[in-house]
Parts: sequence; structure tokens; C-alpha cells
Amino acid sequence: MRIFLTGATGFIGSAIVPELIKAGHQVLGLTRSEEGVQSLTAAGAEVHRGNLEDLETLRRGAAVSDGVIHCAFDHDFSNFVAICEKDRKAIEAMGDVLVGSDRPLLITSGTGMGNAAPGQLATEDHFDRNHPNPRKASEVAGASVAERG
Repeated sequence: MRIFLTGATGFIGSAIVPELIKAGHQVLGLTRSEEGVQSLTAAGAEVHRGNLEDLETLRRGAAVSDGVIHCAFDHDFSNFVAICEKDRKAIEAMGDVLVGSDRPLLITSGTGMGNAAPGQLATEDHFDRNHPNPRKASEVAGASVAERG
């Protein structure tokens, strides 16, 4: 499979790239810097220049791939609500390209909003759409894409 990987040079993505390549997949890695280009090239991945704000670039990456793994997230927490909104738009843009296909969209998130009651562990089986954390925008966008097929 050819996988479009956002955040390919980040903390999570940089660990996923060699695993995908080792498993025989082709990686199309999103990067915004020349340093990222060099890192991805050295790892054996194909480079896709762009960033989370360039929705058309994200759509193109998703369109030419057999699946998408979205690991990128802007960690400028000085304006967390706006950053979460940017991530929501990125997920929706890539999802729009994938809707109606059998191509998967996997979204990584480090935020646990899946606890059914206070004090319980968060799980993947529960998501609180009314959770106060602005990061829920990413989760809601992913659920919306899934609901649209």
C-alpha cells in the first residue's frame, strides 16, 4: 500500500515510517521543511511538501494514496482552540477525498476523552462529544468522515 503520512518527521510519524517501509509499504510523508525532506529521503520515503494549513496539498496527498495516517498536530498551545480547529479542517479535507472509497483514514490523538464517568479509564469504545477539551474537534471530524463512509 501507498500510505500518506502526515507528521511523518514528528514524534509518532518518525517511528511509523520505518515500520511501514519494513512491512513493504510505500510512504508518502508530509513535511514542511528542508530538514524533513532530508530525513524522509534518508528513511526511504517519498516526500510530499506542505503543511496542515494547505488543505489542497492534504487532499492531493490523500488522493494519490491507498490510505492515510494522520499524525501531525501543531503543538503551539498558545492558541489551542485555533490549533484544534486547524486539525479539524485538515481531517475533513483528507476525509472528503476518501469518502466513498475503501481507503482507510487513521487519526492519532494523545487526548483521552473516552472515559464514560469521572475517574474511569479512557477507552476507544467511548467518546464524549460534549467533552470540554477543544481537541475533541479532531475526534468529531474523524467520526463525521466515518459516518459519511
